[in-house]
Amino acid sequence: MGDYPPVLAMAELVIILGLSRSRVVQLLETDPFPDPIATLTVGRIWATKDIEAYARKAGRQLHPIVAR
Repeated sequence: MGDYPPVLAMAELVIILGLSRSRVVQLLETDPFPDPIATLTVGRIWATKDIEAYARKAGRQLHPIVAR
């Protein structure tokens, strides 16, 4: 899909899903959202391939991560 890093933290999920942090948290609790692959000091991280598969299945468009 996009040119994303191999893993994503919450900040990247918010950007590529185009949603607020609170909405992403809701999805984590209610949708068949992928489980994180690890929890680090920065928080939970997800495999990008899992998020891309979720987006395809859920009909969600992924947005690019733009360097700030």
